[in-house]
Amino acid sequence: MTNSAIMIIDIMVQGGQIMNTINLAEAKAKLSELVTDAEYKGGRTVIARRNKPAAVVIGYDDFKKFELLEDIYESRMLEESLKKGKFVTIEEAAKRLKIEL
Repeated sequence: MTNSAIMIIDIMVQGGQIMNTINLAEAKAKLSELVTDAEYKGGRTVIARRNKPAAVVIGYDDFKKFELLEDIYESRMLEESLKKGKFVTIEEAAKRLKIEL
């Protein structure tokens, strides 16, 4: 997953509500519950390591939607470049989008 998708996830908002955030130790103890919540209820949980967001548990369907959004975004960026006759290296594109390769 690229940083553009991570930025979307990092907004940490679900249906206008702040997502649940738990620490890594608690996530380990409740992993089955978190996965069930994500899979069947659409829950999203931020897992923090040393009080910083480190990962997100989301359902597979949501993950596939994020991937699709990322693909659409990247396709539109390519279309814009082709229309303008401008081509850049992957490194330059990543720099402009503030994405680490």
